[in-house]
Amino acid sequence: MRWQRLTVYSMLVLAWAAFAAWQYHEYGHEREQVEETLARQSGSIMSALVGGIQSHRRLGRFFQDQMQGALDELVKADDVLAVAIAFEDGPVVLSAGRSDLLDGLPPVPAGDHWDAVGFRHVEPFVMDPAAESPRAGGGWGGGRGMGRGRAQGLESDEESPLSKGGRFFATLLLDRSRADAQRRSAVRLRALVVLAGAAVLVCVAVAWWATVRLLEARAHAQLLETEARHLRELGQAAAGLAHETRNPLGLIRGWSQRLASGIDSPDERRRAEAVVEECDRVTARINQFFAFAKPCTPARTTVEPDAIVDELATLLEPDLEAKDVKLQRTTTSRGHAIEADPELLRQVLFNLLQNAIQFAPEHGAVDVGVSLHNGAGRIEVADRGPGVGPDAAEAIFMPYYTTRSGGTGLGLAIVRRIAAAHGWRVEYHARPGGGAVFRLDLTR
Repeated sequence: MRWQRLTVYSMLVLAWAAFAAWQYHEYGHEREQVEETLARQSGSIMSALVGGIQSHRRLGRFFQDQMQGALDELVKADDVLAVAIAFEDGPVVLSAGRSDLLDGLPPVPAGDHWDAVGFRHVEPFVMDPAAESPRAGGGWGGGRGMGRGRAQGLESDEESPLSKGGRFFATLLLDRSRADAQRRSAVRLRALVVLAGAAVLVCVAVAWWATVRLLEARAHAQLLETEARHLRELGQAAAGLAHETRNPLGLIRGWSQRLASGIDSPDERRRAEAVVEECDRVTARINQFFAFAKPCTPARTTVEPDAIVDELATLLEPDLEAKDVKLQRTTTSRGHAIEADPELLRQVLFNLLQNAIQFAPEHGAVDVGVSLHNGAGRIEVADRGPGVGPDAAEAIFMPYYTTRSGGTGLGLAIVRRIAAAHGWRVEYHARPGGGAVFRLDLTR
């Protein structure tokens, strides 16, 4: 089952990784679309600008002013930050907008470039020298045109620097903030989609785990129900067997006892009495087994634990006197009552006290403590015997487990069964200095 869970979880992780890779690929596609849109926009603007410049084959004296006006109008668009036209060797002929943003940028080849200040599109173009036009004052002179904004130093009788012809570079700087915002939005969207996919896969994993646990619980419940039915049937069969066994045992005991009373030979009398004793021993074992096997359904009523301890102290006096063991009692709840089955509680305390007396050393003591409060409390039975090893602390409550020669191993099993039927908890603790403490917690 563990490998099955690992396989399912690994498949879910791989599915999520594949989904995340797909979303990353989709983000790359969206980013390319954003960049292509900005590149097409800059290409369209640049084509119109260069085409407009190259269409002026006759460069009149107002050509410089006309081009500067066109550039000034161009930078009024929302996304255009700056535009400049420069010679191939670097000097700027015309510029408009925030041309200072272009000053710190390194020279780049023709094409599209993503700079920190914006999206830069550089396009080269060639101008043929303009033909001379006769006019007063001679032809156009070679103006320098090195300033920004409107070309400076050009008089009306000077030629435009473009009229000389040559190779030029047109640079367009567009605002990239909108494109960056779109890319960030795409990143957030894809990240949210990936997280949503992860959440879905987690829900799938949890649902699968819950389904598996439910199926396991149902299978376990069916198994427990089958075992419980088997145990009920076994208990009924055992009760019938015990009943059928006690009848012939009683008959054997009766005839053996009668036979022993009529025999003169001491040896034969001892043999007959031994049969009687064995019949009594087997009958006691059958009674214990029957007490363990029969259904335990408490008939709760108000009962005082201290009163039951008083009765058992009188009942167990012969056992106490046989080993010269004292029963020492401490109580803080005399007169207080709890809700329990009196007969079952008497059986629990009898088993615990008898067990403690049997393990207590001669001339020792068995301590019984009763403490009740608001219908709940604790009863402790302690002795100074050998105690139980750590490995056997839980096993002592199992049926037929015993550390005493001649014991049946059902006394403590019956105690735990009756405690569980009441909703109580019985525990074993090693007593400091040696011995055993059996603690019965009485919950409401």
